[in-house]
Amino acid sequence: MKDLDQASARALAKAIRKQKISSVEVTKAAIERLTACHELTHCIVGLEADAALKAAKAIDAEIDKGKHKQPLDGVPLAHKDMFDRKGKIASWGAKIHLDKPAKHDATVIARFKDAGALQIATLHLTEFAFGPTGHNYVAGHARNPWDPTRITGGSSAGTAAAVAYGAIPAGLGSDTGGSLRLPAACCGVTSIKPTWGRVSRAGAMPLSPALDTIGVIARHVEDLALVLRVIAGRDKADAASGDVKVPDYVDHLEDSIKGVKLGLDQAVISQASAPVQKMLESVTGILAGLGLKKVHATFPDWQTLDHMTQLVQM
Repeated sequence: MKDLDQASARALAKAIRKQKISSVEVTKAAIERLTACHELTHCIVGLEADAALKAAKAIDAEIDKGKHKQPLDGVPLAHKDMFDRKGKIASWGAKIHLDKPAKHDATVIARFKDAGALQIATLHLTEFAFGPTGHNYVAGHARNPWDPTRITGGSSAGTAAAVAYGAIPAGLGSDTGGSLRLPAACCGVTSIKPTWGRVSRAGAMPLSPALDTIGVIARHVEDLALVLRVIAGRDKADAASGDVKVPDYVDHLEDSIKGVKLGLDQAVISQASAPVQKMLESVTGILAGLGLKKVHATFPDWQTLDHMTQLVQM
């Protein structure tokens, strides 16, 4: 395979399963790119190259025996450093964190392992996952791979930077008040903030129980669908997780958006910079051409809404 930095996780897994390329080859390339990305963006908390390569060799051996057929077979990923992993202590982007290694993997980490993925690093986040810019005065600031003088957005800064650079095809983040959506937007990649309760938060650093969600940042929309299918679903370890059946989101990638409504508050949009307004107009125009229906929506008091969100978040 060529252009590994541009390939989706879905395409990589398929190529690894068919032995067109090995997990070891893909993982070595990802480690090299992630290291280079870190020099530019300060995206890594901890690199785990040796453990990742060992896991990749094991997966290649199982595939060689015809024993491994999972949706993320052998794909190297990296995640925001706020998830429990057995025998390790997550940094939470802070000096204050748990003082003993976790006894179990967070549910989302366990589900990634079950799906055949391997982890090559833990990634930067704003201190305690609380902040919109990617700045971290304890661990150092993240920088945007497109222009290191600009912010990544936060708090899932490292994941967005690594995905945008091409180091990994996708990675986990969290969103309490924009921490997936903001960095994805700033770094020019995609993200999805699932419905609250769709993905288990068991083993993830808590910030606001009423708002916390775990989601994905990815280069390709198809990977948002694939990864959400892997991590979504009921989990007895999180009482707030929903028991609604998880569909195969990948099967719906080609569904029409005809009739889907998008509410736009022009009063809010008019406050954005001219380039942002132009980009939004371009994107909504493309979607409208595919059948999306744009409708006017009004939120009369954004300030009160923001204050209420802050109260709930605390």
